[in-house]
Amino acid sequence: MRGIYLISAIILAILIAGCATTSTKIYPMSEKTAICSRNSKNFGYTAVLPEAAWREDQKEPAKRELMALEEIKKAFDNFPCGNLSAPGGVRGFAKWSRKSESELLKDFSNEGVDTIILLRMEELTPRLYFTFSLPVLWGGSNEADFRIRMLSVKTGEVLVDMRVIRSTGGPFNIRPAEWARDELQAALHNIIWEELSK
Repeated sequence: MRGIYLISAIILAILIAGCATTSTKIYPMSEKTAICSRNSKNFGYTAVLPEAAWREDQKEPAKRELMALEEIKKAFDNFPCGNLSAPGGVRGFAKWSRKSESELLKDFSNEGVDTIILLRMEELTPRLYFTFSLPVLWGGSNEADFRIRMLSVKTGEVLVDMRVIRSTGGPFNIRPAEWARDELQAALHNIIWEELSK
């Protein structure tokens, strides 16, 4: 009986751990692929504006927004090339993109903000897949998929504009939804700090 439990525990450990690989894909629409770099100027008072564009069948969107907001705040803690104290800072999730860009810039100019960062979450989720071949295979991954756009409030210049997709997983992985926060944290850390650590 003890042998069955031991074998079951080993199989369960293999299923949970599996063979995990991490990939990060960046689709830049501007020249820069990092927010802060060695030759970055100080962006002054900076406001980070998170929003969500979840798919229609997204499960627990409010829970995902809360998880994302926690990780966004951690990632921008000690922001190296701007000031996140008032009137800047990480704002709550809202539909920021419903306003025109000129209206957003005017509103934040009136508040005394120098730079805005629009961060639109599109996925923050685990994925599970099956193949019904012989043998039956399955796999899973966690994914963070977001677009980040950084604008100068004074000039309207687009400083950064890119889509970032980071995922970790692979065959025989079973990954809880909570682990998706690690993908978001790592992806944000890379695009904020990576250039400074080289």
